[in-house]
Amino acid sequence: MDLEASAVAAEAQWNDADASHIEMGDLAGPFEGPEKLLELWFASSVMALPECEGVDLHGGPLGRIGLRRVPRSSWENMLELVHCKTLSVESNSEMDAYLLSESSMFIYPHKIILKTCGTTTLLLGLERLLQIAKTALFDDESVQYGSSVSSTTIAEAIHQDIDPKILGSHVHRCFYSRKSFMFPEKQKGPHRDWMLETEFLDRYFDQGAAYTVGKMNGDHWLLYMAANPTNEPVRASGTDMTLELLMTDLSKKGRNHFTFDTLPDGRTVLPTGQAPNVSAALDHGHALGKELSTQLQLHNLFPQTQLDAFGFDPCGYSANALVPATTMRSAGYWTVHVTPEDGSSYASFETNLALDLDMPDEEEKQHTYVNHLQSLVERIVKIFEPGSFTMTLFVSAGSGDPTPALALKYYRQSDRILYEFEGYYLLYLSFEQRKSHET
Repeated sequence: MDLEASAVAAEAQWNDADASHIEMGDLAGPFEGPEKLLELWFASSVMALPECEGVDLHGGPLGRIGLRRVPRSSWENMLELVHCKTLSVESNSEMDAYLLSESSMFIYPHKIILKTCGTTTLLLGLERLLQIAKTALFDDESVQYGSSVSSTTIAEAIHQDIDPKILGSHVHRCFYSRKSFMFPEKQKGPHRDWMLETEFLDRYFDQGAAYTVGKMNGDHWLLYMAANPTNEPVRASGTDMTLELLMTDLSKKGRNHFTFDTLPDGRTVLPTGQAPNVSAALDHGHALGKELSTQLQLHNLFPQTQLDAFGFDPCGYSANALVPATTMRSAGYWTVHVTPEDGSSYASFETNLALDLDMPDEEEKQHTYVNHLQSLVERIVKIFEPGSFTMTLFVSAGSGDPTPALALKYYRQSDRILYEFEGYYLLYLSFEQRKSHET
């Protein structure tokens, strides 16, 4: 088998989409900031995928395998059900990062992370997503390593009537979470109520469990987890860590970073000679995002970052960043999304990069790049200056102390909750700005 030739063919098959489906309205910033976050694993690791069985990969996976074989057009058809569009895609040897009109999507060979804000209907895309995964990963028992899968094959498969529990049985583990909404009455479909979301997920997953973390009569965080009961006990291969910072009530200074100069009719000022069409707006939005990322020093949180950022008209910001593996950590991503509207301002930061949970010493605090949880949280909070924020940290069992201490100069900790699940710990912290430092 010529793996290199197969990889080239799969790459050509995958890149079959364009930006013609995007409308100007898709480039306006969303209003409801808190995101819905879905993470689905179809295998414990890339090498556990059926197509990798018996393949000798000396230097690791080559080219497009697993879910990364699925053509862009198939993913974008799924996103139509969610009510969001692709603005751009960045790729490296590990994953594809989709920057969306409402947040982000990350596709690995063996898992997918979909994060959407506003009034998007994320869960209404779940069945299509599972159909795509079943077709790409499990339908052909003799699938050749690195072979392409056509959008026609997927289109035919999604019209089959399949029991939801059969679709869900291919999922190794599922995580769905969100912060409490600012404007729950504006949500659509199952997202109008947490119990509706839970019931919707239960159609696909046996033994799912739903949790409310934090104050029921205040800001709280909602989590649904499920694991395939026929699989081995859930254990992450290596360190698996996901950090989220969910920030509200940003300071005026923090909000102003993400509001752009506008013309009298409300359009963001475009470069001289450019018409206000989709192509020009996409180019200008990416230029704004890149410039702002550099201003805020987001581009050098981690070394060799591959950044894709976008500034929305007239306000708002989204960014995906791909970070390659080093001797210190595995490859991963970070993503930021900001809705700076006064009265409902919100920003989120998420990363799956493994961080040192110990307190950094003085020398380490001076480093350009961050290695410690403490240093990363300090940098992000300094940019946005939130009135309050929540931190959630998922850490796989065996990855060290799951209860790191955080010392933030201008904030007091108002909640600290630790959950222990099979194979994982969840740490939930909430902070409020001290009254003497409100801005």
